[in-house]
Amino acid sequence: MNLSDLPYASWDLLSFLDNATSYVQGAGGSLLALMGTAGVVWGGVLLIKKLMASQQDQTSWVKILALILLGGALMVGGFSLISQIAAGGQTTIEDLGGGG
Repeated sequence: MNLSDLPYASWDLLSFLDNATSYVQGAGGSLLALMGTAGVVWGGVLLIKKLMASQQDQTSWVKILALILLGGALMVGGFSLISQIAAGGQTTIEDLGGGG
C-alpha cells in the first residue's frame, strides 16, 4: 500500500471545526427527529387514552395537540426547522437593534 493510495485529509484547525460542526448538526438533527417521533407517539397514546377514559383523565387537549403538532414538526424538520427558527430570531434581534 502506497501513501498515495490513502484518502486526502486536511489536518488544520478550520477543517476540524467545519467537520465537527457538520457532525454535530447531523447527530443533533437525528436526535431532534427522534424526540419528535417520540412526541407524536406519546401524543397519540394520550389522545386514545383521553378518548377512552371517563372524567378522571386530567390531560389537557392543548398538551395533546402540542405534542402531536410540535413532535410532527420536529420529526419532519429536525435541525433545519430549529435552524430556521433561530435565523428568524436573529433577524428580529437585528431589526430591533437597527443593525439589519
